[in-house]
Amino acid sequence: MNEGTPLALRRELTALRLPTLSRHVSTLFRATAFTLCVLGSARADLVLVQKVEGGGQSGEQTIRIKERKSRADLASTLSLITDGATGDAYTLKHSDRTFMKIPAAQSQAMLEELKKKRGEAPPPELKTTGKKEKVGEYECEIFKCDLGGMAVTYWIAKDYPDFAAIQKQLSVVQSGALALSSQGLMPDPATFPGMTMKTVIELNGKKVTTTTTSVQETAVADTLFEIPRGYKETPTPELQFVPK
Repeated sequence: MNEGTPLALRRELTALRLPTLSRHVSTLFRATAFTLCVLGSARADLVLVQKVEGGGQSGEQTIRIKERKSRADLASTLSLITDGATGDAYTLKHSDRTFMKIPAAQSQAMLEELKKKRGEAPPPELKTTGKKEKVGEYECEIFKCDLGGMAVTYWIAKDYPDFAAIQKQLSVVQSGALALSSQGLMPDPATFPGMTMKTVIELNGKKVTTTTTSVQETAVADTLFEIPRGYKETPTPELQFVPK
């Protein structure tokens, strides 16, 4: 699992012996975790551009949302498509024109196993630091959250223009049984008091910073959420839970 996921999840995924699947799921969580933290009815299509720094993940990622589907372009060689209606996810490797499907049932099985091993720990909550800082042109209030050994800091803009409407659109793709918040593994985005403009995730002395640089309501083509013609499917490794 990547630096954007609680330590307990990282540890348990390692025990699952999923070298290929965990790598793809890790990238999927990295692409979507910040979107889910930013926080119905569908509005105009949404495009978010984010800058990622640290942890070997430096670069720009673009996330496009249309109704209950989302697509994250992490680099010129990798894209991820998620279907909020079915819970299925697809990774596209443009370099060799292949794709892998991660069925909702498989993701749910993995999350259930992680949730079981996590025990009865209460869901993580945001805690205000009482500090404020500007991110871009927006004044943000700083919050912290402890995710089982991993510290996450959020810069949240309470006065972000039209945030309530944007929240509705984002909630369409972060809802459902597979959402990390519904599993009690991440804070519930519905409790966030504004738009998350920046996060800093600290784990084992390393930091990963994600900053939103642009949010636009603009038309997104339906074809972006389809598997490109000529791409060949690669098999998804079978989950093998290893008892401790």
